[in-house]
Amino acid sequence: MEGEDDANQIFVSIVGALSRSQSAAFGTALLFAQEYGILAASAEDRPFVPVTTVVLEGVPRDMKAVFRHWDDSLVPAAALMRGKLGRGKSLRIVGLEKALEATRR
Repeated sequence: MEGEDDANQIFVSIVGALSRSQSAAFGTALLFAQEYGILAASAEDRPFVPVTTVVLEGVPRDMKAVFRHWDDSLVPAAALMRGKLGRGKSLRIVGLEKALEATRR
């Protein structure tokens, strides 16, 4: 998303080994992100809703940029929270609409 203002992006990140069993909480987080994006656009009188990305695995560079003291050496701790060491620096993301569609099935 090069060239976009970081303030115009919303990230929904799912963390932890039990996240798969929390489908209701996942759906609620997605709906919150959708509503928050609409509210942010109207409150700031912007002509568009911020881009919303659902992060299923890994950490996008744009997301790291909003944390002042991001430390890549601590990222394997997230893999341990999932109950296994994953593929390392893999990244799995989907758009908000795709994620919402998947929760409606």
